[in-house]
Amino acid sequence: MTALPQYGKHVHPSETMRAVVIDRYGGPEVLRLTTVPRPVPTRGQVLVRTRFVGVNPKDVIVRKGKFQIATGKKFPLIVGHDIAGEVVEAGPGADLNKGDLVYGMINDFAGRAYAEYAAVDCQQLAKAPTSVELAVAAAVPLAAQTALQALRDDAELKAGQNVLINGASGGVGVFAVQIAKILGAQVTAVCSHRNVDLVTELGADSIVDYTKTELADLDERFDVIFDVFGNYCFDDLRKLLSERGTYVNTIPSARIFKDVARSFVRRKRAKLVIVKSRRDQLEWLRQQIDAGRLRVVVDRSFPISDVAEAHRFMETKRARGKVVLAVD
Repeated sequence: MTALPQYGKHVHPSETMRAVVIDRYGGPEVLRLTTVPRPVPTRGQVLVRTRFVGVNPKDVIVRKGKFQIATGKKFPLIVGHDIAGEVVEAGPGADLNKGDLVYGMINDFAGRAYAEYAAVDCQQLAKAPTSVELAVAAAVPLAAQTALQALRDDAELKAGQNVLINGASGGVGVFAVQIAKILGAQVTAVCSHRNVDLVTELGADSIVDYTKTELADLDERFDVIFDVFGNYCFDDLRKLLSERGTYVNTIPSARIFKDVARSFVRRKRAKLVIVKSRRDQLEWLRQQIDAGRLRVVVDRSFPISDVAEAHRFMETKRARGKVVLAVD
C-alpha cells in the first residue's frame, strides 16, 4: 500500500481509501488511481467523505510540475483542491459536525481532494448550498472564490464601475461575470462567438468576440480589467484602464510580480490574485446560490477513473464553465 507524504503520520493504521496520485510530474498519463492509507483529522480538522471534486487549471499546473518550488518532490502526491461531501469524523476543536454536507477548497498548494476521503481544516469549508446537488457545489470553491477575491477584495470593484473580464466563459469567468453584476458593475465580457449566448445569459452588458477584435484596439476605458487567463500583461492593457484603474491577473510570473511592485508608484495598479479558501467567502457564495443570484455552470462530469481524460479536456481550454469528477 502506498504511503502518503502529505499526511505523514496522520493516517489510520488499517483503514484505506482510493485516491488519484502522481509519482512524478508530467502529462495526464501520470495520474493513477490506487489504494492509500485513509487520513485521520487533526485539531481543527474534519474528515470529509468526498462525493465530488472540481477540476481546475491549477490541478493541471501542479500535475505538470510548474510549481515544484511549492509542491516539492516527495511522491506520491494527491492533487486537487475543490471538494464536496459529508463530514464523517470531527477532530479535536472542530466546529463542523458528523453528517454535515460541506463544500470548500483545500489550501495546500498541491491539494489532496482527488480521494475518497480528505482531512480538511474547518475554516476552509462551509455547509454546502441546499438548492443544488453536491456535484454542482463541487464546481464552486476555487473558481468562485478566485473571482470574488479578484473583484471585490483586490480590485475593490464598486457599483457603477466598468469591468472588463477576459476569459468570461471559463470556470472562473462565469462566476466573475455574475459576481461583478451582484456588486453592481457594468460588465464587458470577452469570449468567443460560440459562448456569447451563455455569457449574455449570465448578465454581461456587452460582449467582445476575441476572434474578431483585439482588446488593445478597444476605445472604452475600464475601472477594472480581470485577465482570468493571464493572456496579457499590465502594459498590454494599461491604456484601457481609467485614471486609477486596476488590472488583476491570476497567473504568477516574474512579469506580474514586477508590475505589482511598480503599482506602488503608479496611479494605475496591477494585482495578482492568489486564492485562499475562507469560510466567510464560501458562506457568501452559498447565500448567492441559494437566493438564485449565482448560477453554477458545469460543462461535464467524469468518473474519477477517467481523471486523465478530464485533465486532457481541461487542457483544451474549451470548457464552458466547470469540470467535475464523481468520486463514488
